[in-house]
Amino acid sequence: MRQSRADREYILGALPSGVRRVQVIDGSGKQVYKRPDDVDLMADEIVLSNDGSPIVMRGKPGRKPKSQLVPVSPQVAEVSKARGEHIDHDLLRREAEKDAEGDGVINRLILAMAEEAAAIEFEREEAGRHGQDTTNHSAKRARILKGMADTWLKRKQTMEGGIVDLDSPAFQGLFSFILETFKEAMTEVGSRPEFVETVFTKLVVVLADDPWKQEAKARMRDKLR
Repeated sequence: MRQSRADREYILGALPSGVRRVQVIDGSGKQVYKRPDDVDLMADEIVLSNDGSPIVMRGKPGRKPKSQLVPVSPQVAEVSKARGEHIDHDLLRREAEKDAEGDGVINRLILAMAEEAAAIEFEREEAGRHGQDTTNHSAKRARILKGMADTWLKRKQTMEGGIVDLDSPAFQGLFSFILETFKEAMTEVGSRPEFVETVFTKLVVVLADDPWKQEAKARMRDKLR
């Protein structure tokens, strides 16, 4: 679809500061770079990249042009704004931003999957009512339900099992703090710096081994019996 004069005016008006040249196809069909002020709004077609932004130059002619993401029309800008507002108000995203490891994230995640499963079920029923193939809908819904089941079971095992996830960021932060406290205590009781470093070097090696993690998990299970 050819650009209208209004489209070209909008694209040029939305160019980022510092743009020196914009690529166009002039009236003779030649592809050239022009200063934004020199673009013929009636004859020049502004060249757009795959992402829909104009191809521009920021430096002097001869340097590699850099593509800038600029909405190509007021309509596209409106959709982009609406998308950003939707993302900002998304409940799952906001819950993850507030506390990525909190129960609220899992709750929202399961709810979101349930909503998707319900929507696909509706589409499947509508397709079946119109005599269309429903295989694809069923496969999509099955994948979502499996994801819900896996998420729920993992959460249940974590809550009921009482086993600490040794690889979680929360535990890593806690364990790091414990080691720092232990190191400070050794220093305060007069342990030589070289002795402290030797002990912690050995600790790093031992704690990095998988057998240590397995033994730690076994000890936690024993306490729960």
